[in-house]
Amino acid sequence: MRALLIDMDGTLVETETRWWQAEIDVMEKHGSTWDVDDQNQAIGGPLQAVADYMAAKAKSDAKQMHQEIIDAMYESFTKNPPELQPGWFEILTEAKRAHLKIALVTASNRYLAETLLKSSELEHYFDFVVTSDDLPRTKPHPDPYLHAAKHFGLDVLECLVFEDSNTGVTSSLSAGMPTIALPDRVLLDARRGMKIFNGLKGVDLALLKQTHQELVKEWQEI
Repeated sequence: MRALLIDMDGTLVETETRWWQAEIDVMEKHGSTWDVDDQNQAIGGPLQAVADYMAAKAKSDAKQMHQEIIDAMYESFTKNPPELQPGWFEILTEAKRAHLKIALVTASNRYLAETLLKSSELEHYFDFVVTSDDLPRTKPHPDPYLHAAKHFGLDVLECLVFEDSNTGVTSSLSAGMPTIALPDRVLLDARRGMKIFNGLKGVDLALLKQTHQELVKEWQEI
C-alpha cells in the first residue's frame, strides 16, 4: 500500500447534510421540492448531473441552478468549515509520517474542493487533488482514480480507495482498486475487491495495510 485515494463529500468530511440543504433551498427558489429519494439520486454526484436532474424536475435552467448550488456550498464551507470525519486525523497524520502518497478524488469541482481544503486547513495532507474539472469523465467512470494512480506512478493495486456512495465505489472498482466503503446515507452491497467499514474511528494504518493486502488477493483471484 503506497497511496490513499480519498473521496471528499461524506467520506473525508460530513458535507452531505449541507448539500441536501443547499439543494432544498435552490429547489424551493425555483418553485419545486427536494425529498429523500431525490437526495439519494444526488449522493456521489457529479454536480452537473445533479443540476440537470434538479432542472428537469423544477422545469428550470440547469446552468443557473448549478451556479446557485456552488454559491451556497462556497458560503457554507467558508462560514462554517467542515470537520474531518472521526478517525481521519489519526490516519492522515500516520500516513504522512509513513510517507504514503495521499490524493483527494472528488466529483465536486476544483473551486469547491480547494475552498473546502483551505477553509478546513487540510491542504497540507494532500499531494494531489482530482476534481470533476480535470477529466472529460468523472465518477462513476474509473478515470479519476486511474488519473491519480498515474500521477503517482503507481499500479492500481498499490492504492487504497475510500468511498461512501454507489457512484464512488463503482468508479474505484471499475478502476480495479482495493476499496474501503464507508456507507452513511446509502446502502452499499458487498462487492468483490471492497470491504465495508462502519466508520474509521479507532482504525490505524496497520489495519488499513492488512485490509489492503486482503483486497489485493481478492483482485488477483478475479
